Amino acid sequence: MNVKVKISFVLGCVGLLSCLFLSSGDVQSTIFKVALGLVIASAIELIVFIYENKKKWKLLVTKIWKYNKPVRVTVAYLFRIEDNGKYMLIKRHKKDFVGFQPVGGAYKYFKEENRELFDSLGITPCNNVPRDNHTENDLRIIVNKRKKLVEFFKWFNSRKNREIDPWREFFEELIEPGLLPAEHFRHIKYAYICEHQEGILKTDDYPIDQFRHADIFELRLETDAQKKAIKDLITNESIAFVTAEEIKKGVTNSGVRILPHTFKILPK
Repeated sequence: MNVKVKISFVLGCVGLLSCLFLSSGDVQSTIFKVALGLVIASAIELIVFIYENKKKWKLLVTKIWKYNKPVRVTVAYLFRIEDNGKYMLIKRHKKDFVGFQPVGGAYKYFKEENRELFDSLGITPCNNVPRDNHTENDLRIIVNKRKKLVEFFKWFNSRKNREIDPWREFFEELIEPGLLPAEHFRHIKYAYICEHQEGILKTDDYPIDQFRHADIFELRLETDAQKKAIKDLITNESIAFVTAEEIKKGVTNSGVRILPHTFKILPK
């Protein structure tokens, strides 16, 4: 809500309270009508604001719920890669969580360009998982006061001074290790599908609450060579093609674990 609406609401409430101390008459009646009008108009603005921001309620609630407590934030992108009714997943090689998951990973931010902004928002790197050259400047962070989440995502949605293309993780996970032939994937076509926000959750994985955001992109295969290259991965032990039902169960029919966040790539 803007400042004008907030001022109108306060003035309306003051006006209604003042009517309790005024004698009945034209002055009281006029003040009551004006004050009631301000309160009603502000209430309408509030309803409209809530409706227009219904997708952001998980962020807005941080303004009032444990607003000064820290929260771990991960901001990532995931690929939906579908072939003949099954979804392609890749084996996670880090030892913290073993299983299969979608291709993708955390966005990266530009450290120097965002230093002043992140300092003002109380943002520090999250080191619960050891960092290396591949994870440097990942958007896996700690927001020391969760009420700053709204401002953080305002920056993220501006797309300024951060990674905006999902190509890097696609290259690092599939092309660089040789799972897909580079000559057929010099560029890829993809479509943005949706965003997925879980809201603030308490989990056993980390000592503080978490807020997880993921952008979902769908790979669009353009050539027969690209389509064949994806199909050929069916025999690769680092790749699994699974059904939506297996993803929902969290395990393949052969007993292989599917990591919990994989459900985010499924159609809502």
